[in-house]
Amino acid sequence: MGAYESEEEIVFSGLSNRRPSDSGFEPLILPPPGPSSEEEKIKRKLKFFFMNPRDKFIATRQIPWKLLLQIIKVVLVTLQLWIFAEFRYAHVNYYSDQTVALEHFFIKDWDQVREVHAYPPSTGKMAFYKKSEFYDFLDNAIIAYRSIEDEAVGPFFRNSSIQLCIQQFKTGSIKKDLQVKLDREEKTICLELKENELDGFKNSSTWFHQNNFTMPWHALQSIELAMNLTSVTLKPLGPVPTPDCFKLKVVIRLDNAGHDGQLPVKLSMVPVRLDCPSEEESSSTYSSLVVSLNLVVIFLCLSSLLLCLRALLRAQILKHETDAFFRRNYDWSLSVNEGLEFLNLWYVMICTNDCLIVLGSIIKQLIESKSVIGDMWDICSLLLGTGNLLVWFGLLRYLGFFKTYNVLILTMKGAAPNMLRFLICASFIYIGFVFAGWVILGPYHFKFESIMSTSECLFSLINGDDMFATFMSIPRERSVSVWVYSRVYLYTFICLFIYVVLSLFISIIMDTYEIIKNCYERGFPANRLEQFYCTSEFDFKSGQYQGESVVTRVWTLLRTHIPSPRSRAYEQIS
Repeated sequence: MGAYESEEEIVFSGLSNRRPSDSGFEPLILPPPGPSSEEEKIKRKLKFFFMNPRDKFIATRQIPWKLLLQIIKVVLVTLQLWIFAEFRYAHVNYYSDQTVALEHFFIKDWDQVREVHAYPPSTGKMAFYKKSEFYDFLDNAIIAYRSIEDEAVGPFFRNSSIQLCIQQFKTGSIKKDLQVKLDREEKTICLELKENELDGFKNSSTWFHQNNFTMPWHALQSIELAMNLTSVTLKPLGPVPTPDCFKLKVVIRLDNAGHDGQLPVKLSMVPVRLDCPSEEESSSTYSSLVVSLNLVVIFLCLSSLLLCLRALLRAQILKHETDAFFRRNYDWSLSVNEGLEFLNLWYVMICTNDCLIVLGSIIKQLIESKSVIGDMWDICSLLLGTGNLLVWFGLLRYLGFFKTYNVLILTMKGAAPNMLRFLICASFIYIGFVFAGWVILGPYHFKFESIMSTSECLFSLINGDDMFATFMSIPRERSVSVWVYSRVYLYTFICLFIYVVLSLFISIIMDTYEIIKNCYERGFPANRLEQFYCTSEFDFKSGQYQGESVVTRVWTLLRTHIPSPRSRAYEQIS
């Protein structure tokens, strides 16, 4: 039997030599000894399916399009991400610089040291402790907003009135004899200073008096000062060399939720991109190349997606064909693990990164062509970054066809179940240390202030990071019992996780590596599928193998499982 036979030729190959008997009935033709034509065909399909791209190329003499697409795609996708990262950095840098400029304008006595994110923090929190400091801050902020168009170095323009909102308890008063009258129902009072009233502004006390407002210091929860500005940057923030216009939503928040005698102040700015009204259409060779690159990447990813989906569909069809053959001829079915061998997770990952890159490229093109209003850079960066990460992961599949590299991949795959079980057990101990550290050390150590920061601190300790600073940051004079407990806590955690847990974790990986290494020397044990298809008599090195189309195989599978109306008419004879 050749490799080009259809299923109809295989099934009816012996009917042409049959002769009707004298009784008018067809004689029963028993299959010859040895593998039947159907069995040989299933063996060929299975053996070809589990081949690597090199052996498949030798068997069919067809170009491995999926492999070539992945190689080209990883180059172009990385180049696209490189260009996107430069534009993304320009936007983030512009936003952060604008925030720093506004902090210098609106927050009185702002220190440049606070602009550097140092660890540990070099300064304490920015806060007000006196009522006079708050009034001075409010006066300074309103006067700065009034004069920002004239005094600012950059192009800032007022775009709204100033709104001061005070969130407070409905009733709240504390007397000297410590009698407290409190109604925890919250309400919000807002005062608005319109733009045409800025010139007549003298000070905040007069403004409050004109609006019959008294600051409820004892019932105060938070204060928000909001205003809007517009600005233009002449530096191109994308491939199109045109100015970009922004609306800057500025909010200065003073939080008194702790009621601890301080008002921490924080300025936040949300930029919204606008269409510049006098913007002229312009383009460059570089912007045209970027657009072409986006379109080529979208086309390549869609092609890769279609090819991988077709391969996944063929694999599932082959699984159902194999299972039906085994049930029909050997009275056994594929196990769960054997069925999973037909699901290529590498193709699933490639389909996932193709979808992410296509969506990210579309959003990227819309942003760069200024077809969307608003800031979608974060969403685009998440899609493109994750897609590029999976693209590079996908290259491990092709390195796995080489013995030296495949040892690493098989080791990770083989050790994964035991590693997961071990991590589940170790996580219980870890979570216990996290909660204990958060509750006991949290009030005295800034690294243990929250559950998340506690977990991050302990994970850093496992990797040997910042151990001495963690020990020395707990003050002994505040609580001797907590200081003693912190020593026992930290020494126990470090010894347990570094010397015991990590060693056991590494030993699991090393044991799996030794097993894989021995299998390479002595041979891997063959499962039922491999034992079945390895006996195929077809010579795949001839280069004459040709598989069936997906449509033909789907139709054959449906015809096998769904009986025709004509056959059902002869099922019962009365």
